Amino acid sequence: MGAYAFFDGSFLDPSEKLTDLMAAKDSVYEAALKRNPTLRLFYVTTGSGEISKQLKQLIDTNKTRFSDLNIFGDIEIDILGSKELQAGYRSATNSISEKIDIIKPITLPDHPSVEQAFLGLVSAEELVQLATIVSADGEGRKINRAVFFDNIRDFDPESSINKGILQELRDGSQQSFVFKNNGVTVVAKEINRRGDTFELDDYQIVNGCQTSNILFLAESAAEGVYVPFRLIGSKDTNFVASIIVGTNKQNEVKDDQFWALKPFMKDLEEYCREQTGDYRLFLERRENQYRNETVERTRICRPSDLVKSIAAMFLFRPHRSARDYRGIRREFSSKIFQESHSVIPYHVAAFAAYRTDFVIRNKRVPSTWGIYKYYVLSSIGRKVTHGRDIFEIKKSFQEKMCSDILSVFSDEQSMLDHYGKVAEILDKMIAEGGVSTREKIRDFLRTESVSTLFHQEFDQVMNETMAPANGLL
Repeated sequence: MGAYAFFDGSFLDPSEKLTDLMAAKDSVYEAALKRNPTLRLFYVTTGSGEISKQLKQLIDTNKTRFSDLNIFGDIEIDILGSKELQAGYRSATNSISEKIDIIKPITLPDHPSVEQAFLGLVSAEELVQLATIVSADGEGRKINRAVFFDNIRDFDPESSINKGILQELRDGSQQSFVFKNNGVTVVAKEINRRGDTFELDDYQIVNGCQTSNILFLAESAAEGVYVPFRLIGSKDTNFVASIIVGTNKQNEVKDDQFWALKPFMKDLEEYCREQTGDYRLFLERRENQYRNETVERTRICRPSDLVKSIAAMFLFRPHRSARDYRGIRREFSSKIFQESHSVIPYHVAAFAAYRTDFVIRNKRVPSTWGIYKYYVLSSIGRKVTHGRDIFEIKKSFQEKMCSDILSVFSDEQSMLDHYGKVAEILDKMIAEGGVSTREKIRDFLRTESVSTLFHQEFDQVMNETMAPANGLL
């Protein structure tokens, strides 16, 4: 272990730079330290970073070895995986520092997850400064969307409530604002206080997106406005999430919107957006998130739509996907969108749904086939996984399966061939069932017995037309 050799001097032929570092270490110890320092070692992997039983034993063994050197106080060995890397990258690229003056700040009580916290008032000018950055052209300021990344909802300029508040300000009701507003909550990883001036580093406005945007739009009409303000210093992501839930529960927020807080959803949003070409999608993690962005609207995927696609493709429930979203959400909320999951199957399900909608919308298939959408997704998911739970399969195999699905849905002819096989089976089942009207066909397709029979028929057709292989179609 290189770290151990660094401290016990057993390195064989160390480089010049390493020799200098070991000499510096020796100088520190020779300086008569009052107590032994803490040792923290970080090992980084692009994998999951999960600590297996064998890895735990290895960590414990090396802790004992370091302890036997008698030159350390506490010894910590941390394994950082892909989730930690993503969070670190997000923090490094989106973090921002700003100063703000709080009027008569009150220190809030101690909490084990909070380093320091304050309650007070801030002027509209101070809050707008916190919520904006200098425009790209250097003239004026614009809303800094990065500081609202953890918000459940994006700003809705068309909301009648927001329009009403903005009009009241323009009509001269500045003094009343502080009595009507629920306040703004800001969470920062670092807070440095000098008198009533607070310097914030890596902060998020977790509650107050609507207020901040309204005051920004109000411009001079916001002069003389004050806002109740809560500032919390915490690095505990779970506690911060509970703050967001707590503060937003006071407002009308749909339960589905709290999915926006899941670290997995943030990773998935970034993954979908970073894809190139036709694979690029936009997960609308927060309501109204893309209202002011120039993106292809058909590429926007709402979490509710994604749940339906996942339920069809990987949970094999096409009969429930179109009608029973809330039931699926309740039943599988502890199974989907988990932090340990790979984002790839979710992106693939969203992409397959997007491509299916595309061929329906552009009349590449008969209009009567539109109702078969979730059976198209379910059959292909069942085929590549052989009916297994994809989330329980080794991630390297997951990626291969997802690649097979992508290869079908990215090639229009392959996709239409697959769609045709599904439609042929369902058309036959509908005819044999004597179902005629569209409403009756819809209800027919939403029964579990039909779903079960369809999968049996599809499996049989695939076995007859395809040899078992590594690929799909």
